[in-house]
Amino acid sequence: MDYEISPPSAASMLESLRAYGYSLNSAVADLIDNSITASAKNIWITLRWKGECSWISIRDDGVGMNEEQLSRAMIAGSQSPLDRRERHDLGRFGLGLKTASLSLARVLTVVSKEEKNSLAIRRWDLDYIAEENTDQWRLLKSAREGSREKLKDFESQRSGTVVLLENLDNLCAGTLEKSPADRNEFYHKIDSLNDHLGMIFHRFLSTSTRLRIFINGESEAHLVKPWDPFYSKHKATEPKPKLQIPFGETVTDVQGFILPHKDMLTPAEYEEAGGPLGWNSHQGFYIYRADRLLVSGSWLGLRDGISKWRAEEHYKLARIRIDITNEMDNDWKIDVKKSLAIPPHNVALSLVRYASTVRAEARDVFAHRGKYGKRKRNEKVGKVWLSKQLRGQNTYRLNREHPVIRTFFENIRGRRDEAEAIFRLIEETVPVEQIWLDSAESPEMRSSPFGSAPEKEVIDAARTFLEMLQGDVSTPKKDLIDEVCELECFADHKEVIYAHFGAE
Repeated sequence: MDYEISPPSAASMLESLRAYGYSLNSAVADLIDNSITASAKNIWITLRWKGECSWISIRDDGVGMNEEQLSRAMIAGSQSPLDRRERHDLGRFGLGLKTASLSLARVLTVVSKEEKNSLAIRRWDLDYIAEENTDQWRLLKSAREGSREKLKDFESQRSGTVVLLENLDNLCAGTLEKSPADRNEFYHKIDSLNDHLGMIFHRFLSTSTRLRIFINGESEAHLVKPWDPFYSKHKATEPKPKLQIPFGETVTDVQGFILPHKDMLTPAEYEEAGGPLGWNSHQGFYIYRADRLLVSGSWLGLRDGISKWRAEEHYKLARIRIDITNEMDNDWKIDVKKSLAIPPHNVALSLVRYASTVRAEARDVFAHRGKYGKRKRNEKVGKVWLSKQLRGQNTYRLNREHPVIRTFFENIRGRRDEAEAIFRLIEETVPVEQIWLDSAESPEMRSSPFGSAPEKEVIDAARTFLEMLQGDVSTPKKDLIDEVCELECFADHKEVIYAHFGAE
């Protein structure tokens, strides 16, 4: 067969490898994948601010590489995505080291050594290749002049690898070392990276003997702390039944969680469970591959009906864990950055059925402020507000059968029309849009019934309702107190009411 060899342009291809759309967070996470695959127990990340001369290093204590292995690892596409991998291998395309690094920097230096072997050094320098203008794939065997100082912490290690990123043009171009604004922005990115790594690798970090990640130091204060999206440590978190979805020769493991309502958490717990991006952004599916989090909160474009599921306030307590293996990469269409996953059609159908139930239960817990999600509500009391559809529109009506409202109408007798007019005025002017906006923009500011009211106000209101319900009926007082305590507005104040009225 007639053919010709058509090698790609080195300068053009290396520049193209920079265009995969990595952020600092996703790039560093991709590099950490390599360290974990190399059995590292400790990873030290250094980010040094020097304006346009800032640099980053990722150092680990893994098994390291010899000259031949490092040379092969520096080749773009060093391993086929079709190759069978070890279960703990977090790579896929053989591109991550190069694409993640070069997305941030124009100079990538990797230094590695196996135990009892000497250092191996390789460097991709995009400026050198452009300046030489030979269009050759010149993989250099030395660090840049002046870079050895940045690698000195590595020289005493028995084994491991360090990735050094210099000339961070996509991160620091145009910045000034003495500019407070530029410096603050750089350190803000470090804070974001800390949060991101604590989320992506939380399963590894939850056991210190499995993995520790340090940022800009080696003490306990510099450790990246794990963030569990499912807030498993809290007793009010509700795990749902597990589901296994077979697909070909593989099985996808699924489990939903309904997180506690804000009213069941302290302010500190609410902030912690909300995660790096906040409650609304962290609802949905969490896809893990070999314990590494790929997708951190997304409804994956799935739908139950016409409209796709979107991140909405009333579903924010629903989080669903999905575990896949690296054998499923092609089926789930895992991308180079390992931040996108699309389930196979048959798996997606099962996920929709399962998630629909979890979402419905999460909405119920949200609507009832976490108070009756796990037990049947006293039907005798009922809700104060009812949601109805009238002429295709959602409307909200005061429940005329609620015992307090019913008693009120009985007491005013001949003035019911006036009361109905006032009730209708209230119902027709419920500020739905403002409530929705306030809840979406500042969910942490939403108060609970009698949330900040002094105890006297709670007791006075409860006394009024007790007198209304008592009327001329000879109902035992204890039963009336129980009924008042079942009112939505007193759900958080039962102990106060029982303590006060039970003693009278």
